[in-house]
Amino acid sequence: MIVWLNGKLIEAAEARIDPADRGFLLGDGLFETLLATHGKIIFADQHLERLAQGANVLGINIGYDAATLIGAMSSLLIANRLEGTPRTALRLTLSRGPGPRGLLPPKDTSPTVLIACFPSQAPAHSTTAITTTVRRNEFSPTSNLKALPYLDQILAKREAVAAGADDALFLNTQGKLACASAANLFLWDSNTLLTPPLSDGCLDGITRRAVIDVAQSAGIGFFEESITPATLANVEGAFLTNSLIGMMPLSAIDGRDLKEHELMQPLRAALHEAEQASLARPSPQ
Repeated sequence: MIVWLNGKLIEAAEARIDPADRGFLLGDGLFETLLATHGKIIFADQHLERLAQGANVLGINIGYDAATLIGAMSSLLIANRLEGTPRTALRLTLSRGPGPRGLLPPKDTSPTVLIACFPSQAPAHSTTAITTTVRRNEFSPTSNLKALPYLDQILAKREAVAAGADDALFLNTQGKLACASAANLFLWDSNTLLTPPLSDGCLDGITRRAVIDVAQSAGIGFFEESITPATLANVEGAFLTNSLIGMMPLSAIDGRDLKEHELMQPLRAALHEAEQASLARPSPQ
């Protein structure tokens, strides 16, 4: 496998991350997961805009503009002979780079940017979830960043699998629904969509944004509001969203079976159109 590391395409076995890299030692960094179809990247601009916004919050200078990074991803797909595959996952990792021991970042840094790509299977038709005992801290500045540390998500996922479910739904410190382990959450209340607000600790997901946009354009009722476990226990349907699964129906939550809502198909079709409209495939750099 070939990766793109700090401006160069190299064999993964030859890639070297500095032992003092703060992303490796402290989780001091961000990442983006993108989906490419036949070499074209879905919502590339939106992903890189979010990366830039997060880097600005953390005070990390990415060192590459969006056009360069899109070109790098395109070159990487070609180098790995994946430009013709229907689904390829791209992982872009940004670290602050190497630094001395201690928490305070050095004034002068040399960020690490690593991009890898992998064939991605089509998502399952549906998934199941439990409400995890792990809590999401909605007051943390990192709750709205796609930051490197994912220990809470790992613990929640392990809890879910041990309970016989596929995924975990997080409550925040106030007992309100936030998100899944690696996805945003939408609920159906009759023909109206509900999703937690960003202030309740969920990530500003790229697919979440797109679903909100296409739902509103299609005239589907939509509310961004806090959701309690009592509301969750009575919903008629629900689904998760992220860049790789698109819209994934939840067939059961906490052991209670759910049906796929009749509006899922037209909403999924509208999302597909939005994804196709976003496709980016610049000339490799």
